[in-house]
Amino acid sequence: MKVIELKNVSFKYDEEYVVKNVSFSIEKGSYTTIIGHNGSGKSTIAKLIMGLLEKEKGQIFVDGLELNLENLYKIREKIGIVFQNPDNQFIGSTVRDDIAFGLENHCIPHEQMDPLILKFAEKVGMLNYLDSEPTKLSGGQKQRVAIAGVLAMYFNVIIFDEATSMLDPQGKKEINELIEEIHREKNITIVSITHDIEEAVKSDYVIVMDKGKVAMEGKPEEILLREKELIQMQLDIPFTLKFKNELKKQGVNVETNLKMEGMVDALCQLNLNK
Repeated sequence: MKVIELKNVSFKYDEEYVVKNVSFSIEKGSYTTIIGHNGSGKSTIAKLIMGLLEKEKGQIFVDGLELNLENLYKIREKIGIVFQNPDNQFIGSTVRDDIAFGLENHCIPHEQMDPLILKFAEKVGMLNYLDSEPTKLSGGQKQRVAIAGVLAMYFNVIIFDEATSMLDPQGKKEINELIEEIHREKNITIVSITHDIEEAVKSDYVIVMDKGKVAMEGKPEEILLREKELIQMQLDIPFTLKFKNELKKQGVNVETNLKMEGMVDALCQLNLNK
């Protein structure tokens, strides 16, 4: 079942198109990554789906509802978004207040709010920071708070718009693991706008944007092994491909997939050849 569908959607800033005649769909319960270099249009897609930008032409559907003025707030009740810079999402003076803000907007009774705040603060590992000021947290902690606020509102779909791009490697790893856990345990539809090719490897479906258009789409094993095309679009390639290329330089050929299967045998063979 399609939970998000774009049909021939275009958008331009001033006179320059940044999204051109884009069509794709996202299945309910899937973990879809949208990748592309800077300026490819991928973050604009997220804002169009949320109704933060108005398309010039085409149609956008979310859970069967067409995105228009009549349905805008109904759609926003179904989708949560975590932005690249969590500072832009903070409202409250403490972590507790910030998680509570979204619940108040959804008219959750006060007697029900505190258990929800505690539940999702614990879920993201921020239970001990409820009385802390969000501005004094690390980048990874801020993203955790933003995610807690989104989870507490039980959205059907969560969009992560470059949510790990400002984090150090450890923070990025923690957030990506949390995203995977959310998808696995809650069966929430995840849409991750990212330039992290290793995150795309772990997703169910990959959409590659280039120059405002969909350049490729399919399962990770279908898309991310297309090394030449990815490099031409200024994208990274998966670690397994890099590893295979290094082995080839050493005279060891190995069948390539996105997992490390066969790599141990190849390393043993390389050691025997020395």
